[in-house]
Parts: sequence; C-alpha cells; structure tokens
Amino acid sequence: MPAPRPVVKKVVKLLRAWAVLVDLLVVVAAIAVLLNPDATWTVIMLAVPLLVMMWRTRRSLTRRLKSVGGLGEYLIGRYLLLIVGIVQAAHHGIPTALWTVAGILLALALEAERFELRMHRRIRPYAAHLPDRDTEHRPRFAYGYLYSLGVLGLVLLVLAPVIGTAGAWALLVVAVLAVLVALAALVDIVRRIARRSSTLREMPEIVEQLEPRFFVYWSAQRGSAFQITMWLPHLERLGVPFAIIVRSDANFRDLEGVVDAPLILRRTLADLDSVIVPSARATFYVNNAVLNNHMIRYSELLHIQLLHGESDKAASSNPVTRMFDRDYVAGQAAIDRFAARGISMPDSIFRIVGRPQVEDVEEARGPIGGIEAPTVLYAPTWQGFHQDAQYSSLLQGPDLVRRLLGRGCTVVFRPHPYSYRTQALRDACEQIKALLVADGESTGRPHLHGFAAEKEMTVFDCFNASDAMISDVSSVVGDYLHSEKPMAMISMHATADEFRREFPTSRAAYVIEGADGGLIDIDGVLDTMLGPDPMSQVRKDFATYYLGDIPRDSYAERFLAVAREDLGITVQGGTDVVSGPGAP
Repeated sequence: MPAPRPVVKKVVKLLRAWAVLVDLLVVVAAIAVLLNPDATWTVIMLAVPLLVMMWRTRRSLTRRLKSVGGLGEYLIGRYLLLIVGIVQAAHHGIPTALWTVAGILLALALEAERFELRMHRRIRPYAAHLPDRDTEHRPRFAYGYLYSLGVLGLVLLVLAPVIGTAGAWALLVVAVLAVLVALAALVDIVRRIARRSSTLREMPEIVEQLEPRFFVYWSAQRGSAFQITMWLPHLERLGVPFAIIVRSDANFRDLEGVVDAPLILRRTLADLDSVIVPSARATFYVNNAVLNNHMIRYSELLHIQLLHGESDKAASSNPVTRMFDRDYVAGQAAIDRFAARGISMPDSIFRIVGRPQVEDVEEARGPIGGIEAPTVLYAPTWQGFHQDAQYSSLLQGPDLVRRLLGRGCTVVFRPHPYSYRTQALRDACEQIKALLVADGESTGRPHLHGFAAEKEMTVFDCFNASDAMISDVSSVVGDYLHSEKPMAMISMHATADEFRREFPTSRAAYVIEGADGGLIDIDGVLDTMLGPDPMSQVRKDFATYYLGDIPRDSYAERFLAVAREDLGITVQGGTDVVSGPGAP
C-alpha cells in the first residue's frame, strides 16, 4: 500500500532540511582547507562522510523524483566540495592537466543537472494511448545516473591527495561519463519537449480524427481510479470510439497504466474547448466533483451522471445532480431517495439501468444455516469528507473480527481504499490483518486480506468468495443485494430504528448498533444472520427495488440499451452503427 500523502510530505520536508545541513557542513570543510591547504585528513574526515550520506540518500530521492533520481540535490555542497578538491589536488602535486580537465567536466555536469531538472519538470503529462502517436512523456533512461556519477567524481577528487595520479585518471573517466550522460539527457529532454509541443498544437485535429462518440470526464482525489475503471468495461461494450478527459496530473497518472482508451489531460477551460469535436454526442461523469461544471457548460453534449455506486450516502442524492441531462440509476430506490430528502427532480432526468458491474455476482450456494463454517466478508467504508458522511465502523472492526473468528468463520477483509489515508483507520486495518494472520496460522483457515483481497481480487470476487457480508452505509451493500446472501450493516451514530429510517437499504439487512465503547448485541445479530436468516425474502424484494427489475441472465444489457439510445447507436446484425442527430 503506498505511503499516505502526509507521510510523504514529512519525508520530503526532512530531506530538504537534511540537504541544508549537509551544505552547511561542507562550508565548514571548504573553510578549513582554504585556511590550511595541508589539512588533508581534516577535509577527508569532514567531506567523505557527507559524500557517503549523499550517495545513500540517492535511493530515497530516486523514489521521490522517480527517474530523475537526486538530480539537482545538494548543489551548493557539491560545488564547494569541487572547489575544495581542486585546491587539495593542486596543493599535493596531482598532474594539473588531469584535475583541471576533470574539474571543468564535473562543473559542467553539475550545471547541467540544474538546467535539466528545471526543463524536465516543465514536461508535464498531456496524453496517452493516442493511435499512431508517441505520447511517452517519461525519460528514456534514468537521469539519476548523472547524480550518482557526480557524487562518485567528488569522492575521487576529495581523495586525490591519498590515491594520487591513478585516482586522477579514474576521476577523468568518471567526469567524461557524467558529461556524456548529461548530453544524452539533454537530447532526450529536447526530443520530449518537441513531441509534447507538437501533440498539444495538433490536439484538436487528433481528437477529431479519433471521432469519439462520447467522453468520460473525470476529476477526483489521487488514488480514486476505481471510480472510473468500474465503468470502462461496460462503456467499451457500446462499440464506439470514446476518449477519457482528466483534469490533473495525479488523475492522469492514476489511469495511464490501467486504461487502453485515449487519455487526454486538459488543465484549463480553454484546453477543454479544443477537444469538443462534432462527432461527440455525450459526456459520462462518475462523481460529483466541482470541476464537472467546467464540462457541463457545453450544451451541445448530453451530460450523463453515472456515479460510482448505489448507496444511501448523501452523495447519491446530491442536489447538483439537477445540472445533468440524465441520471443513470440502478433502480427505483435511487429516484425515491431524492424525494425522501425533499429534493425536487424532473422525472425526465432518470433512467433505470441497473448496476451492470454486478452481472457476474453469483447467487448464494444455499441457505446460510446449512453452511457449517461460513465465509463472511467485512467491507467497511471510510470516514468520508464531511460530518454527514462519517459512516465507518473500522474502529470497531477488530472486535467484530474477533467475534467472527470465535464462531469459526473464515473472513474476507476488504476496507475502502481511502481507509489508509487516516491514521486511526489505518491502524485498525493493521490490527484486523494481524488477527487474521494469527488465526490462519493456528487454524489453517484461508482468510483473505491485504494484497490478495484488495488488489488481486475485485470487490465482486470478494462477494463471490463469501456467504455473508457485514458493511456500513456503502455502495457495496446495494451491489451485494444481487447475490441474495445475508448481510448486516453497522449503525455508528443512531439506534437501529433511526438507522433504518435514514438509510432504507438497511431494511434489507440485519443492523448492528455501534457506539464508541463497541458494538451492541453483536452476538445476537450474528446468531440470527448466520442461522435462521428470516430476512431472505425481504432481500429479494429489495434487490428488485434497488437494482432494477431486470432479468438476471441479461442484466448488463439494460445499461447498454439505454446508453445506445442516448448516444444514437443502433445495432444491426451484431454491429454497432452510429446514427441519429449529431452522427458523423
């Protein structure tokens, strides 16, 4: 799991502070040698440990700056060490020509680092997966080699009085290699800048040649790719060209390696103007991001809200939905949710399309009471951005998992991806994983958690691996209804009756009341859910209400049919044909 952003920021801040300290210590070494050129061992004792620190630090810097490594770091200190080394070499009779040429080459390499780092940072991502167009914006090789060679050269230069003429020749070789790497990096940077400029200049023509029938527009927090990737397989089944538009570098990098469709980064309003082409009929949205309004202003497009899950969360009945032309909802429950919250909506906006993602969710293998050692999925949500969205039960999760293990259950643990962004929730996740590891080692039960449950498996794979589920107010509850398996929801801030009134999905689930001190009557709820399960028929009725009255064997076809109608696509002989107003 990647390190949370606050931790990364602290590490970067520490590295920056450390760089200043190193520079100051190098100043001390420089003053010492300039005052007393005979102080060879004093210089070595001061400079070499600092150079070793620089060398060791390059790995952390490489992770932070990726392929540019430590380029541009410790420049003040390295320039001073270069001066110190040259003075030392001259004072101890090292051949003048060797150290002069090597010193000049090292100085050129140092200056090249600063220039090339500045130029590299200007080459921000812009597009990916454009047909017949090389849009690779990353370096062809690791520019960080230049940093490593520069530090190695300084080590040899500082040690010149000790290693003599042979070391001077080695220094010259290293300096030449550093200059060659700098030249190669410069050529690569110029090539990347030219390619980027050419692509951006020709972007309107490129998009027009793509003839996208629709766009998928996305702006979100970093690490939210699941919002859009859950829809792409179904949008691809529409059988017409489309492009994905994102608004930030972070969103671009989230999607670049996981999608095949043309991916275009547009940072400003003016940037968006250049990609709105005549072939485009509609734009799909998957969240309520503020920047959606930048795209919604193009009135010639049909604007369709998909969201990224069916749940009773506040986001599912946000009044901003009024600005869209269509709101694709899973079932009648999503429409009634607006009315229940006093939000008036035009009837023409809604289209019931089901949740195509659940088409591969398997039905229960039999009554839960007949399964001797059931597998229970625990899928808690995260704390949310706002007070009205703090539904997570994760802090009570360790207690819940202990109860399940005590009953002999196998546990599948899949928390919301955002859970790792909060220290308290992250700690709870680690406690739960530790419990499952320890129980698995002692009992042999094949619990699923960590990478296996969160990366290798989809949430629907987790559904199929389980016999029952426990969750919070979350879209996984609505999706799990399709399996008709028993489930429980945890109410963190209300009694069971209040919870059922506020979140209608819970009327199809067993409710566990949560409190700061723990979970109330959890054993009684688990006895009922994993035993007689009296709510079996209720879940079936709610599945129709929440996920649409759609035949199970052709469930995803409803979404495809409605989308094709809105996009003006007809199907003839198994082939999608673009037709209707606005067809190219």
